[in-house]
Amino acid sequence: MARVMMRFAPLAIAVVSVAVLAPPASANMQVKSVFHVHEAYTESGTCSFNLRVHLDGFYKVVDHYDNSGFLFKTIATSGGGGPFTVSYTAHGTTLTQRNEAYSTVVTYNHDGTWTYTERGPVARYTAPGLGVVLLETGTGTWSEPDETLLFLSGGRHQAVNGDFDAFCAAFG
Repeated sequence: MARVMMRFAPLAIAVVSVAVLAPPASANMQVKSVFHVHEAYTESGTCSFNLRVHLDGFYKVVDHYDNSGFLFKTIATSGGGGPFTVSYTAHGTTLTQRNEAYSTVVTYNHDGTWTYTERGPVARYTAPGLGVVLLETGTGTWSEPDETLLFLSGGRHQAVNGDFDAFCAAFG
């Protein structure tokens, strides 16, 4: 599901990586961290051409442990010292957005599965003369690791629905 991965892979990988590397917790504890991401990669599944993706910014993570020390929930929010910016570039055009008011909640199960929920304005890309070319707002929840969509509500969900025509056309 490239459309889901386009939105969630960068932050999901970062959140799960932090959870795996976090030190063991004592009873009913919260561990708060701030991270800076400065990363670039090539996305090949969204448009008929490759997109260069650049992630830059800060995000906050709060890991929640139960009395046994089991990590049962991770909450990540953008910010933590500055905005979180995501840019896509192709054919000499760059579309950039700032994630400033959304959250990601990962709830871990003892069987190794987890659910992943995005809330808020997740993605909003505009292009000169075209206006909004990709909008992802509201709430979406997936069962992981198989990316099964469990819940979708509120707002427009162009990325989840695979509606990338205007987004890809913006690159010329």
